[in-house]
Amino acid sequence: MPVTLYLWWILSNGILSYASLDFLLCVAETDGRKHIPLFLAINAVLTAGITDLQIPGTFWLEIPWLMVYAVLFMQIQWAKLLTPIAILFTLRTFLEGFTAVLTAYTASHLNLSSDGTLVQIFLSLLLTIIFLLLLRFVQTRFVRSLQKSVSSYLYALLLPCALMVLTIRYGLRLDGSAVQPHLFSFHAGDSFTTVFLMIGAAIVFFIMLEIFSRVIRWTEQETAVTLLTSQLAGQQIYMDEAKKRNELYASFQHDLKNHLLVLSGLIHQGNYEAAGQYADKLHASCHALRFPVSTGNMVLDTLLSEKLSYAHRCKIHVVCQVRIPPGFPVDDMDLCVIVSNILDNAITACTQVEPSKRVLHISTNVRGNFLVLESTNSVAVSRPIQAGIGLQNIKSISKKYQGITELEDTDGTFRIRVLLCAQKKVGCT
Repeated sequence: MPVTLYLWWILSNGILSYASLDFLLCVAETDGRKHIPLFLAINAVLTAGITDLQIPGTFWLEIPWLMVYAVLFMQIQWAKLLTPIAILFTLRTFLEGFTAVLTAYTASHLNLSSDGTLVQIFLSLLLTIIFLLLLRFVQTRFVRSLQKSVSSYLYALLLPCALMVLTIRYGLRLDGSAVQPHLFSFHAGDSFTTVFLMIGAAIVFFIMLEIFSRVIRWTEQETAVTLLTSQLAGQQIYMDEAKKRNELYASFQHDLKNHLLVLSGLIHQGNYEAAGQYADKLHASCHALRFPVSTGNMVLDTLLSEKLSYAHRCKIHVVCQVRIPPGFPVDDMDLCVIVSNILDNAITACTQVEPSKRVLHISTNVRGNFLVLESTNSVAVSRPIQAGIGLQNIKSISKKYQGITELEDTDGTFRIRVLLCAQKKVGCT
């Protein structure tokens, strides 16, 4: 093999490997670029050896090698790799198929003045550029859909991709030592037919990607509608609770004059013990109507006061130590979504426990740039945590603020810790 062609195969393989790894990192949303140089160096050595020894069938070694490297060094989960790997190696198979057929046709049907090295390099370069453009197109148009690794629709891509890869590779004998004699035996019509069939397969492949992407978008829209319905139902419950509390406030205010008359009468009669007992009952009734909260955020104060008052009436022992630092860059709506979902889940769990063991403790703490919101509540039985819509909303908002959500469910106690990150350090008050 000419030295120029030998060096080109090493260079082109390095370009393809870099593009493939970059595509995986983009789909998996992982910052593992520091591992790319080592991968390229190992790949260059392997490519040089394989090209020098003319070892056939190495395509099937590239798939497990790339996946193992991504899992071990870049810490990418297997579930996030399957679909992008299938897309990558389907496109790589199209690239190899077109390159092999066009190169063989050029060498056997055209009169070339040289050994054809420059023609092979030119065809390979042209098809490599097309591959990179198509990969970029897939990355730009379908990346959001491809990131849905848990979607069963994406796994449906694996079978047609596998069929395309197997049909092209075995039909053209790309992984055998007899690939050149086989392709050189093609007549001009055979070569054109093969090229057109592969173009058709490529079109079908991109149509499938578009269909699956639209199906996933439709699924997301249905999920969003379900989420909105759930949120509206929750808001309706909250409004009903607020209406009942307002009725209790109005009733209490209406009877306040009578309560004061009773107290005044007891005091004038000198029955101070009875007056004290009556005042204690009056204070308890007032406290049950409204749970006093002061967090430094008026919107959150209103929400907490309403939710914790309801918890108090459910005979839940409530401890609230929530304080939002002045100027902490979190949207009121996001904060209320986190707190309301936490409290709704906690109150529901507590009501399933006998009254004497019902405990709800919610607090905040500032650690550097992080605001840590932690809630602990009683649960009847510790069981595997299932992420419902509320918990998904909490995780989504914590991710929005470059934070995390930690869950723990042990010994009859459920704990959730939400970390929200500020761009600059905030003070603790």
